[in-house]
Amino acid sequence: MKGLFYKECRCLWQYGKSYVLLVVIFFGLAFLNNGREGINPLWLLYPVFFVGSLPASLLSADEKDGWLVYCETLPVTRRQMVTVKYLTSAALTVAIIALVLLAALLGGQLDSPALTAMLPLLPAAGLGVPALMFPAMFKLGATKGRTVYLVTVVAATSVCAALMVSAEAKYLLSQLHPAITAAAALAVFAASWALAVHWFQAREL
Repeated sequence: MKGLFYKECRCLWQYGKSYVLLVVIFFGLAFLNNGREGINPLWLLYPVFFVGSLPASLLSADEKDGWLVYCETLPVTRRQMVTVKYLTSAALTVAIIALVLLAALLGGQLDSPALTAMLPLLPAAGLGVPALMFPAMFKLGATKGRTVYLVTVVAATSVCAALMVSAEAKYLLSQLHPAITAAAALAVFAASWALAVHWFQAREL
């Protein structure tokens, strides 16, 4: 498992360096385009689900480089291969949410109504989006599953935009507790992991 995590970290650094600039841009948009309620939280949602989904996007590189087939010759199981992807996605989600809260704290916006209303969406965006991507990508392969990846990203982007422009949606979000949404997101994430393991173990490479 340590070797799989090391490989994942190396790939994240190799292929994910451009995401650092993306995060900086979205954070800048969030804090520079604030209004009466403080920061514009919509811009903070995008980096959360993009960064959380980064391990899913790296599956294409894994298949292209023959990594999945090579792993069949190593003393690792397919269950471990799937687990590493999920754990990496969860770790990145926690890191980017912590960064969002730190940026809000430094900007004096941690208690702004807009950010408070958006907090329940952070774990759902970071864990829910890759949870929808992984099972199909492990079952169909990254190339075919990339359609699911793109559809999920577009859908998540559209939902985020719709939620943030609706006053009713903002009010409903403000009534949710972040701990409850985090627990629900973790439950969906765990169910997604179990499904991805089952489908990947049955797949012929």
